[in-house]
Amino acid sequence: MKYLITILCLVSTSLSIGQSKIKIDIDDKYLDKLYIESDSTLATEFQRYAIDLFKNGEKLKDSIFKETKFHRVGVCLIYKMRDGVKQDLEITLNTLSYKDLRTKDFHKSIYYGKGREGFANFYVDHETDEQITMINEAVKSYLKLDSIPRAHPAYQFARTYINDDEYYEKFFETDNVSTLVIGSTYAYLRQNGNYIVQIEGGPDKALHDDTEELFVTDYFVNDWYTITVFIIDDSNNKAYNRTFKY
Repeated sequence: MKYLITILCLVSTSLSIGQSKIKIDIDDKYLDKLYIESDSTLATEFQRYAIDLFKNGEKLKDSIFKETKFHRVGVCLIYKMRDGVKQDLEITLNTLSYKDLRTKDFHKSIYYGKGREGFANFYVDHETDEQITMINEAVKSYLKLDSIPRAHPAYQFARTYINDDEYYEKFFETDNVSTLVIGSTYAYLRQNGNYIVQIEGGPDKALHDDTEELFVTDYFVNDWYTITVFIIDDSNNKAYNRTFKY
């Protein structure tokens, strides 16, 4: 594991929590605008696949989080940021972790608060060409071979990495079907069968004294950061039950 840590690093989506009483979901008309129909690449093929899963998705089932060590891996499209500017779209591995941070100790709750349930995201990042090659090998296994790369260092690193408590952020139900993580960016999640689909971006905001109102507009469509499809149960060694063409 020490060797893996030296060749792969994880970067948090770093969502800082804000409170919201109005939690607007994403209308299909904005999801439709996320499609890139004319471009035939692996990234855009996977993007269309993920959006279709999200559009037909449902609320996250509480039962999948009964196991408090919930930690799942998926393929992620990400726009890397550099000096506040979005770079080229990349494909990597992303993790979704759930943790019940609520204390059951009455005396601790008096001093430290009762805590909360939270989500955390970490994606596998790179610094060298060798690391990029390793990530691409793992992604190819998922998308081109429909197979979980269990023996691959990039997968093993993502699958076993333990998130620090400080990175777990509160989540809420929207006015429709999504689960929403509110912070410096906004992550919408839905479940579709064996998959959790997450779309992260920057919705328009209108701040009031005691309410943060969220507006998903064209700004979100043009300013999304990540789209990820996490696999809930990969015990059968299948990835997305299809082989991507490009």
